[in-house]
Amino acid sequence: MTRKTDILIIGGGMAGLTCALEIPEKYSVTILSKIQLPTGSTFLAQGGLAAVTSEDDSFENHLKDTQKAGAGMVDEVVAQKIISTGPELVNTLSRWGIALEGSNGDGGGMEGGHSFRRVLHYFDQTGRFISEHLGEECRKRSNITIIENAFAINLISASREALSLLQKGCDRCLGAYVLMGEDVVTFLARETVLATGGAGKTYRYTSNQDSSTGDGIAMAFRAGLPVRNMEFYQFHPTCLYHPDKRNFLITEALRGEGAKLINEAGKRFMEYYDPERMELAPRDVVARAIDSEMKHFGTDHMLLDATHLSRSFLEEYFPEVTSGVMSVGIRPWEDPIPIVPAAHYCVGGVVAGTDGSTEMSGLRVIGEAASTGFHGANRLGSNSLLEAGVMGLLCARSITDHLPGRITGVTVRDWSFGRAEPLEESVLVDHSWASLRSVMWDYVGIVKTDKRLRRALKLLDVLAEEVEEDYWTLLPTMEQLELRNLTTVARVIVRSALKRRESVGLHYLVDCPYTSHIKTDTVLKINM
Repeated sequence: MTRKTDILIIGGGMAGLTCALEIPEKYSVTILSKIQLPTGSTFLAQGGLAAVTSEDDSFENHLKDTQKAGAGMVDEVVAQKIISTGPELVNTLSRWGIALEGSNGDGGGMEGGHSFRRVLHYFDQTGRFISEHLGEECRKRSNITIIENAFAINLISASREALSLLQKGCDRCLGAYVLMGEDVVTFLARETVLATGGAGKTYRYTSNQDSSTGDGIAMAFRAGLPVRNMEFYQFHPTCLYHPDKRNFLITEALRGEGAKLINEAGKRFMEYYDPERMELAPRDVVARAIDSEMKHFGTDHMLLDATHLSRSFLEEYFPEVTSGVMSVGIRPWEDPIPIVPAAHYCVGGVVAGTDGSTEMSGLRVIGEAASTGFHGANRLGSNSLLEAGVMGLLCARSITDHLPGRITGVTVRDWSFGRAEPLEESVLVDHSWASLRSVMWDYVGIVKTDKRLRRALKLLDVLAEEVEEDYWTLLPTMEQLELRNLTTVARVIVRSALKRRESVGLHYLVDCPYTSHIKTDTVLKINM
């Protein structure tokens, strides 16, 4: 079965939905989401969107903070473009009914690494607020079709399916094969946009949803596109540590209001690691400090103390956090909150421009799945929603100006199931998934060593061989395909980490503790 659309957007977070809304209504747009909307890391974002809206602030200040957090590896041209488009994004969101607190220049929230209160928010439910409104707005548009429970398996390229459409020195994306129920549908598009988010489920502890499995990065990598700086995986310092409420983020904005990190001895420990910025140091610094204290005390969590804040204040300004921790018996105005660092944001990704353009004609990558150079070696808090929204706008405008012609005169093969058989034992997928996440957490976490990385790669290579065999012999299921993507991304992360012979930003390698004076990117392609 074949379906055609002008623009195919894979992913239903802020980047994909913003892009869809900015595309002129004369073009047909199809949005694919593998789970029900609202979804993605956008939906879970408690903190906010960083943008310059106050006269006391400036683009130069925001750039300086971004560059400092990114350990000097930020692409300043890219950063200037994204930061300077921030006010326009805020105005566009407001036009769509998404008015954020602080957007009128009256001051936003404060987060670690920022020198001004520029984090625009909606209480501690910013992502939910944005996601729900963007989804509602998309459903109003007659040219936008949203298809949920649709899982993109692989990209369709001209080099494999339609040689006559190849452009000189450049492959062309024609769409994607998409699993819908038990069928695989061939989606053909003039332009395909990957807005699939990160890969937090690569690790045992993550603030991301279960759907964060690196699908777009893996698909693009398998199609031959370069991925960059995948060793820079950001761990959010404060995820709730509790067996009954996993993946629950404790927003950095709580530390912005004075919450303190304390160890098992009741001692505030950030003074040993960053005495000037304390709890508001960049996330890589705070996460390594917590990791160090956990190793020192032999414990699996630390504590976040917000007991200086009243119940009324917490319930008014942090309703999501307060209700979340209360649901597991913690009263944050009386009890410190047990926390653990958790995989939070993929700084690396598919090499792309600020408009999502890639090496492959007809394919764009935006949001967390992309690597623009904006974040350098470590993302500044709340710059992710800024980048996602700005890339969505710029991508849509660039598509409008450079949309390829319709796909005609060629026949693209439909998916062939061959002699594939159904998966009869789910334990094969479940065990492999658990093994992968344990390997990544134990060997490729916040602090790395060469020995652990080499051990991880050996184990992952064996696992990848088994997963690939299942891919070719079993009928496709979402769980199996997610595992395949996670395995691909995990191996890229490890290989990237082994290539970077220094410690910088989010990449701390015990064997190479010093930072190089030469700022280079780690770039991998499938044939390298």
